[in-house]
Amino acid sequence: MADEADMANDLIANEVSSVLYRLRQQGPVKMGPPECISCGETIPLARRELGFSLCVSCREAEERRIALFARQAGD
Repeated sequence: MADEADMANDLIANEVSSVLYRLRQQGPVKMGPPECISCGETIPLARRELGFSLCVSCREAEERRIALFARQAGD
């Protein structure tokens, strides 16, 4: 019998597969800009090819702000 970890892993795998399928149906992703729209740093080609417009540092900072806001809103 599957335990909770197995069921969670199956759920995650199904969600990832579903999202990837939908992304493939949308067609090619537009190339991101050569520089980060927030700080101007150069974005690596592999990241640009995925359509990102923020460098990793700026994206991490944005995610921290979102998480902080979510925690404050929940208080």
